Amino acid sequence: MKITRKIEIDYGHTLPNHFSFCNQLHGHRGVIEVTVEGPIIQSKGNSEQGMVIDFKFLKDILKQKIHDVLDHGFAVWKEDKEDLEFILKRNTKVLVTDAPPTAEVLAKWAFEEILSALPNDVKLVNVCWNETPNNRADYSSEDYQDESE
Repeated sequence: MKITRKIEIDYGHTLPNHFSFCNQLHGHRGVIEVTVEGPIIQSKGNSEQGMVIDFKFLKDILKQKIHDVLDHGFAVWKEDKEDLEFILKRNTKVLVTDAPPTAEVLAKWAFEEILSALPNDVKLVNVCWNETPNNRADYSSEDYQDESE
């Protein structure tokens, strides 16, 4: 069984090498959808009986690993020295990335953060990072396995 939970955050970033407006400091209303799968819990009397994982528990993981790190914060590439220095002076919430913080990079980052927090019997299937209503990046367990090999 698969279930999906969504959270929304407001964050800023810049893509310094980009040919267009994305090279400016700017922000997004990010919508992150996380899909997990696992067996439906059958244990009688268990508060999660009939569920893969309680949506509240999944929400708590997303809040801790994504929202609390990046909401009203800024994602900046470690090689973008000028912006990194400026942002570190101004912001207390800064995610420093190994590559320019595109939707693709942020989806992969979110996947790896969430993966470490899930119970063993719940598998992370996909993270969908909606940067805008029209633009999204998906990072899946298949992508993660391909990179691990």
